[in-house]
Amino acid sequence: MTGHDGTGHDGTGHDGTGHDGTGRGGAGGSGIGRGGSDGTGPVYALNLFDLADREEYLAYARRSPAAVARHGGRVVALGRLRGVVRGDIAPRQVLILVEWESERAFRGYLDDPALADLHPHRVGGTAAYVWHLFDRLEDLRPLLKSVAP
Repeated sequence: MTGHDGTGHDGTGHDGTGHDGTGRGGAGGSGIGRGGSDGTGPVYALNLFDLADREEYLAYARRSPAAVARHGGRVVALGRLRGVVRGDIAPRQVLILVEWESERAFRGYLDDPALADLHPHRVGGTAAYVWHLFDRLEDLRPLLKSVAP
């Protein structure tokens, strides 16, 4: 669970308080909509971000891999931006995709009081965070059923 620079990342995005690394965002929520999920079944946390403060991010990265694993997370992809093909968002330097055992496991990581001092390092070490949670699908049929012909 290490990045291309030898550091780890937990793939959760932010601190569980709704902060987006810009100083905006209120306390009390993760900033991720629940989308009707019941909190069971695997989910993916997609993280796209720019590195902002090397020391802050390293302080976060030193501890996050073990903490993520303890809470049922596993990094399945790491990437550095190669180029932009198409999209509605500005490019970001880093991609991290983490598979979590469930949304409940993901939120347990965010809300763990033992990690309260860790999450601010992620926020301080990154900028322009895009953070989305996806249900795992075996195929696209469930989505296609909801699209009008």
